[in-house]
Amino acid sequence: MIYIASDGGRLCRPLIIVENGVPRVKSHHIKQLVEGYKSFDDFLHEGLIEYVDVNEENDCYIAMYERDIHARTTHLEIEPLTILGVVAGLIPYPHHNQSPRNTYQCAMGKQAMGAIGYNQFNRIDTLLYLLVYPQQPMVKTKTIDLINFRKIPGGQNAIVAVMSYSGYDIEDAVVLNKASIDRGFGRCMVLKKASTLIKKYANGSHDRIISPPAGDDRSAHKYHGLDSDGLAQPGVSLKTGDVYINKQTPRNTADPVGSVNEVSDEDYKLDHQTYKGLNPVIVDKVMLSGSEDDQVLIKVLFRETRRPELGDKFSSRHGQKGVVGIIVQQEDMPFSDSGIVPDLIMNPHGFPSRMTVGKLIEFLAGKAGVLMGEFRDGTVCYQI
Repeated sequence: MIYIASDGGRLCRPLIIVENGVPRVKSHHIKQLVEGYKSFDDFLHEGLIEYVDVNEENDCYIAMYERDIHARTTHLEIEPLTILGVVAGLIPYPHHNQSPRNTYQCAMGKQAMGAIGYNQFNRIDTLLYLLVYPQQPMVKTKTIDLINFRKIPGGQNAIVAVMSYSGYDIEDAVVLNKASIDRGFGRCMVLKKASTLIKKYANGSHDRIISPPAGDDRSAHKYHGLDSDGLAQPGVSLKTGDVYINKQTPRNTADPVGSVNEVSDEDYKLDHQTYKGLNPVIVDKVMLSGSEDDQVLIKVLFRETRRPELGDKFSSRHGQKGVVGIIVQQEDMPFSDSGIVPDLIMNPHGFPSRMTVGKLIEFLAGKAGVLMGEFRDGTVCYQI
């Protein structure tokens, strides 16, 4: 029986073809590749390497290393690391974890806050969460270097104490040090977009933006964030009810109107764009652009700083997640004989049932890296 799968988006990965117990890729091929005489595509065209999908892998005998090849072997891994996807490749020491924990981490790793790109402060997204102090992890993997994840990291290194403390760490909850939060641990920026159209109507009328009212108007405090052009000033703070675009719309949008000079203020009604959020925000930037139907589009980006609070979710790179149970003053936190106070306390009961030994090893490697002043390697090892 022959199966033909032509649906798009099939997961394929390249493997070296093995023929009669010998890989088709020889040392002189690698030398040509390194020297630039051949490319990866040339290897494909010459039949040295082929892409294999998940269904075809069921009937393949794939050797991990060249020394593992035997008479029935059909393919050889280019690099065993490629068995893992990008997110799974970020997990340090995953071969010491119970497999469901690695699966959970693959889902939660995509939720991590950090940097999203070098252009993150030039964008105007609908909603964007950015970590204020993202850090590259003390314990790295080869995947992190391959995908340059260290240049746009997600998460922070923390001093973690594994101990029962206060009872507020029950059911995987964590205890946070208030002084660490004050110094910026876990702090993030939330960027939100608001936009409005300056519409043109069929009868020749159009919306308009006017200067804020002068002086003694009792409602003038609502307009404190506006510039003379009726738009919010970048850098100004807004509270609930403050106007950030002083917009007016014409009362008559159906009947024909006269010349522009004949239109008075009475022909317009207020259509203020006001800030409706609960917490104060900063106007980050204002952008004027055009829409598809040639109307003026105004975008305003709001910036809000948030600190970790009760109920926020924290997670390690091993699928060990927990919410903040309590935030404790530093003077009430435990400390080591050298005076080190942890940023975070996790309950030791999170280890026996989850069997995340890789996390314990990461703790040891991370501490060794700090004491030695270097990053440690936690790449998955297949020598089992």
